[in-house]
Amino acid sequence: MSEASVERTLGQILGELKGIDDRLQRADDSGAVVHRRLDEVSTRLSHMEGEVDATKQKIEQMQAVTDDVVKLRTQAQGAGTVGRWLVRLALQSSGPSAGRLASTRG
Repeated sequence: MSEASVERTLGQILGELKGIDDRLQRADDSGAVVHRRLDEVSTRLSHMEGEVDATKQKIEQMQAVTDDVVKLRTQAQGAGTVGRWLVRLALQSSGPSAGRLASTRG
């Protein structure tokens, strides 16, 4: 083999090695980008977990208020029912016979 042929073969080998080195460098850069993006996603997920927890606590507080309102509404309905029964009882007791008693007393 001549010296020119050896130099040309070495040049080709060096060119191939340079290409391999470039591809490895791009792979490393790409891997770094993937890791950076994963870190960003992890950070965002942590923030979302905190927001979900805060929202859950607010909903639990609202549920307590809702339960109280339902309880008060039920009590008001019960009071209304008692009131209607008292009115009916009063009307029945102040019927025609009650009117006669009042006129004989007066």
